[in-house]
Amino acid sequence: MDEIRCTQCNRKLARASRYDRIEIKCPRCGHLNQRATSSRPVPKEAPRGYPDHSLDGRQAPSR
Repeated sequence: MDEIRCTQCNRKLARASRYDRIEIKCPRCGHLNQRATSSRPVPKEAPRGYPDHSLDGRQAPSR
């Protein structure tokens, strides 16, 4: 997760994990901060359980 800070006063504005482009106005100094990600690939989730199984590897609920 990236920490986004104001480029003028260094106030922490946000923490973000996935974004292409973000604009945040700093509440302290009023500067409009613009940030774009470098082209990082989004990590894929590892496959879990059995894809053909209806409960995907989890136990059936008790009755």
